[in-house]
Amino acid sequence: MQRLLTLLIFFLVFLHTSSFAQDSTRTMRSFVPQSKAYDMYYPLDFQLREDGGIVTITDTVSGLNLTVSSYYLKDQTTDSDIITLLNSFINETYNKEHKPEDWNSYFMKFDNLVELKTYFEHTHWIWYGINHKSTLVVLSLNKATEFTQEDINLSRFMIDNLVIN
Repeated sequence: MQRLLTLLIFFLVFLHTSSFAQDSTRTMRSFVPQSKAYDMYYPLDFQLREDGGIVTITDTVSGLNLTVSSYYLKDQTTDSDIITLLNSFINETYNKEHKPEDWNSYFMKFDNLVELKTYFEHTHWIWYGINHKSTLVVLSLNKATEFTQEDINLSRFMIDNLVIN
């Protein structure tokens, strides 16, 4: 009886663990825009649209929107340069000002990676400026509700696996 109970508990733990693992994995697809500036992975169940060099990736279930664009830089760029550029864009486009100290800067495989988490126009935003060699990739996430840990993990996965050409 004790052995049967132990086997039953083991089976239930295994079943719970394997079903959790299935729920936490996603099938990803590689995408290279027409500019061929980068290669990025995104979830297969998201909708992707490319229009005029701007790529929009949307999860119709959660309401998460990701926008990706790339730019050629002719000069060596610092994280301060990218922050100034993105602050200018956000201010001109959304009439929302941010200070340079609102941004975070990270060291990783790219030359520069900057991040801004903000809220305006009833929308939560995370902005990333990712520079490698002469290419700048701008990735913005926005969502009407607060970002979940899954949203954050997805953006980190996409950046960690991003290849800038």
